[in-house]
Amino acid sequence: MNSYYITGIILSRENIGEKDRLIVFLTREKGKLRAVARSSRRISSKMAGSLEPFNFVRCWIHIGKTFDIIKGVELIRTFPNLIRDINRYLYVSRIVEFVQYIAQENDESPELFRLLLGTMSAMNDYENINSIYIFFWINVLTLAGYKMRLDRCICGKGDIKAFSSSMGGVLCNDCVEKANDVISVSGCALTLLREYAHIKLSEAIKREIPQYLIEEVENIISNFRIHHTNIRLKSEEVNV
Repeated sequence: MNSYYITGIILSRENIGEKDRLIVFLTREKGKLRAVARSSRRISSKMAGSLEPFNFVRCWIHIGKTFDIIKGVELIRTFPNLIRDINRYLYVSRIVEFVQYIAQENDESPELFRLLLGTMSAMNDYENINSIYIFFWINVLTLAGYKMRLDRCICGKGDIKAFSSSMGGVLCNDCVEKANDVISVSGCALTLLREYAHIKLSEAIKREIPQYLIEEVENIISNFRIHHTNIRLKSEEVNV
C-alpha cells in the first residue's frame, strides 16, 4: 500500500528547499507525523491555504523515501478566534508546542489527540480560556506520565502547606524541609488543582478563575512541568 489517509491537527510547518514545506501533524491514526507538501509555497498551490498551523484537516499521503508526501488535503475546521485574539493565540501556541515535544512519531495516541482537539475547540468557542488552559495542563501532564500528587503529603498527612515539584506534589509543614524547591500553595489554589484533576472539559468551559489564582496555579504547573519534562517552551518567552 503506497498511500494512506490521516486526520490531524497541524502543529507546525517549516520551509524546505525553494518551494516546499514540511508539515508536522498530530494525527488520530499515527500520532505525530511529518510530511512534505511539495510546491506549497507557490501562489498557485491549491493546498497552501489549508496547511496552516492549528488547522484540522484530512490528508491523502503518499509514502516517500525520506518524508511522506502530501498529495491532497481537505480542510475540516479552522479556529479563527485562536488567530485573531492574542491571548488565545499565545495560550494555544504553548499548548501546541508542548504537544509537539511529547507526541511520538507513528505512535497512535487517541487520548492526546482528543485532548488537543477538544482544548483548541473550547478555546476558540468559549470565553473562559484561563479555565480551559489549566484543564489542559493538568490532563496533558497526567497523560505524559507526570501526575501531580494533590490529595495528601508524601508522609500521609493531609495538612498541606506547600508544593514541591521534585517531591511530586503537595507537602505538609513537617516535610517542607525535605525539599529545596518549595512553593507556597494557598487553600484556594489547592482546591482548584484538586478539582481540575477530575472535572471534564465540558465543566471547565463554564468556570471562571480569578486572575490572582491563575497566576499562582500557572506557576505551580509550570515549575512541575519543567522539572519533570525538562521542556522549556519558546512560546512562553512572550507573556499574555
